[in-house]
Amino acid sequence: MRRLAAAAKPSRRRHFLFPYHISTRTITATASSSSSHPCSSYDPTAQFLPSDSSSRHLCLPASLRRDALLGLARAFKTSLQCHLALHALTCTSPSPPPLPARFAAATRLTVLSPPLRPFASLLLASLLPAASPHLLAWCASPGGAPYAALRLTLHAFLAASMPSEALVVLARVRGSGKTPSLSAVAALLRLLFCGGEVRAAWKVFAEMTARGPRPTLAIFNAMILGFCHRGLVHVATGLLGVMWRFRVFPDACSYNILIKGHCVFGQAGDAFELFDEMMHKSGCEPTVVTYNILVNALCRGGNMVEARRLFDEMLKAGIKANTITFNVLIDGYAKAGRMNEANAACREMKVRGLLPDCWTFNILSAGADKFGKAVHLTTHEQEEGSQISADSIDMVVCRLCWDGRLDDAWQLVGSAVEQGVPVSVAGFNALIAAYSKGGFEEEALELYRIMKEIGLAPLPSTFSYVIMGLCNQGRLDDAQLLLEHMISKGYSVGTSFTIYMDSCFRYGNVEDALKCWDDMVKVGVQPDFIAFSAYINGLCRLDHVNEAYRAFVEMTRRGLVPNNITYNSLISAFCRVGYVAEALKLEKKMRQSGLVPDVFTSNILIDGFCREGRLDIVNRRFLDMRSSGLTPDVVTYNTIINAYCRAQDMSGAMVFMNKMLADGCDPDIFTYNIWIHSLCNNHSMNRAARVLDELVAVGCTPNLVTYNTLMDGICNDVLDRAMILTGKLIKMAFQPNTVTVNVFFSHFCKQGFGRRALVWAEKLREDSVAFDDATMNILDWAYRETEDDPRGSNADIDKCMFLEFLMLITYNTMSNSRSPKFANMPIKTVIDPAGSNAIKVLDTG
Repeated sequence: MRRLAAAAKPSRRRHFLFPYHISTRTITATASSSSSHPCSSYDPTAQFLPSDSSSRHLCLPASLRRDALLGLARAFKTSLQCHLALHALTCTSPSPPPLPARFAAATRLTVLSPPLRPFASLLLASLLPAASPHLLAWCASPGGAPYAALRLTLHAFLAASMPSEALVVLARVRGSGKTPSLSAVAALLRLLFCGGEVRAAWKVFAEMTARGPRPTLAIFNAMILGFCHRGLVHVATGLLGVMWRFRVFPDACSYNILIKGHCVFGQAGDAFELFDEMMHKSGCEPTVVTYNILVNALCRGGNMVEARRLFDEMLKAGIKANTITFNVLIDGYAKAGRMNEANAACREMKVRGLLPDCWTFNILSAGADKFGKAVHLTTHEQEEGSQISADSIDMVVCRLCWDGRLDDAWQLVGSAVEQGVPVSVAGFNALIAAYSKGGFEEEALELYRIMKEIGLAPLPSTFSYVIMGLCNQGRLDDAQLLLEHMISKGYSVGTSFTIYMDSCFRYGNVEDALKCWDDMVKVGVQPDFIAFSAYINGLCRLDHVNEAYRAFVEMTRRGLVPNNITYNSLISAFCRVGYVAEALKLEKKMRQSGLVPDVFTSNILIDGFCREGRLDIVNRRFLDMRSSGLTPDVVTYNTIINAYCRAQDMSGAMVFMNKMLADGCDPDIFTYNIWIHSLCNNHSMNRAARVLDELVAVGCTPNLVTYNTLMDGICNDVLDRAMILTGKLIKMAFQPNTVTVNVFFSHFCKQGFGRRALVWAEKLREDSVAFDDATMNILDWAYRETEDDPRGSNADIDKCMFLEFLMLITYNTMSNSRSPKFANMPIKTVIDPAGSNAIKVLDTG
């Protein structure tokens, strides 16, 4: 564990703010409730297994350990054969006994004591997969191997997660006239479904029904779950109908699996029909799990009114809500932007005696981060030197991540792992998400690797966060590989598909985004209202308005409820392409659906009218905002001021600037940039310089737009005054970009020095500076100018020298700032390569 904690240090270190003291008072209770965690329970039989990584995943189920230990203790006391068999199986000398002798030793252990059978199969599994051919040959000895050897071999292959070899041994067991144990067949079915071998699983089940052992309720539920995971919900429904033939009757678990399957694959109507059948025909009582699934389906569809109604119906039926129920409800409110209701649900959760967990905190923090609302949830174990109980580690990790203290969160996780205190997947997810959002995708990948190394199984959300980090850094190919890995392993991929598709839109890869949308259906994922919103927003961002509106109609046809964000995306797209009348119709439809247009909606419509120059309507919309209780924000004022400036109506712009200040709305850098741009266009460089001094004085940091706007104005100004203002800008140490280069190139061409623009362009190309379409257009202008006047103009040589001076500064700054390229961690080093059964739906080849 110490080696692991040392390996868990990120490559980018910051200062640790305080040491962590983890209280062990609650570790025992935590361990008992989290037996699946590798740190939460000790397996004494593991000392007999090899220490290499291939055997690290092998362990006895907790329910079998006591009997195995007692059987082992008795055998040690009474039988020399036990000592010899263990020595043969665990020998680490350079010349161990031959494999057949070791196989025979494992068989002797099973004969000595039946409780030692699982332990013996585990020891045999530690020799695999290297010894697989030899083990298959040994159990196929002439005359037939004894049943004990076949049973041992079957369980060994199952423990080693080798279903293909287990199928071979199962055929030999049946060929010998014996019936395999129910536990062996159940384990084999689970492995086959996990590996996507649905046909093989069905064949094994069919043999069970014909030749035994007789399927139990647990076997039927495993089959239903396996088919639902693979999207074959109709087959799973058929199994529910034939259970009675084997005198097996479905329970709440059977219905819950099927209801969840219908919901996951977009068949919420069928799920509710099954729910009615469960309540009125089957005699099964719905559980809190049933309601959690259905409430979650309604929340994902954006139908929060029905979700709350079903939640209240559950309480009236006498079923107590649990933490998951409230988390589902809070998540629905948060994703719909209804943070007041989300916080109210959290308060109700506490009133009912339920403690918010790290999932609750993450949901509320994410909603607050997105919609700018306060989070009414705090932790009290964050002071310097305070003890953190094992039960609250995940919560503290989440708190630290949302506070931006990632190094402290990493140190806490490392300390917990080192001390053997369990950190759940939720804690790891919080840190992975924080690193991914912060642009540290390498650290996120490293955390994912550590999770696997300590035996924590990642959730679909874990992969989604890693994919988000890769996409944020433009590594779409790596994100695609990870998505294919998820598909091949049978993970739920709806959220990951949405993240990948949205990133393709953001990077302008429309073809890949549209293909991703089609591929969602191919792998059986039905888009929820979040996926539809992302798809519509992506199309709107690229002004594909007709396609976006068709998707909007399909979304409502499926019963998914659009929220304000969906409507705002469409209204904004209509306004950008000049369809303001259609945008107004959508606003009306928005009101009719029960949604209240917010300040974003008003700003979008005001911008649409501003684009058309209809300033009289803009003024009316501005007054309507106030009458409807909406407070104009800085975006509202910036939009209107910019429209007046473009119309050369500086007095009108000043009126709204004064209103802005009177309302207590502080100008931001965009306000100042609009004003400076207008002054530069009117050749009022002295006033522009005073505005620059003012914005610096009030603590507003100039940005590249400020710099480029002023540089453009400087190039048109009187030389002496331009030199003074240039000195100010140089002192601010701006980092020029392609727009800066375009400004200078265009001025070279305007003043008849196109040849100098071409010379500087060649130098920048040699330094690997990327040009955009505007640069190429300016250079075409320079080429034409050179062809028309080969000798060039000398009309204003002083201006040319000044431009040369500015261009030299720009060139040197861009050259010196070329950052070294860091090698990315190959995604294939942290995921298993997808097998031959991987679904290559994302191959955009």
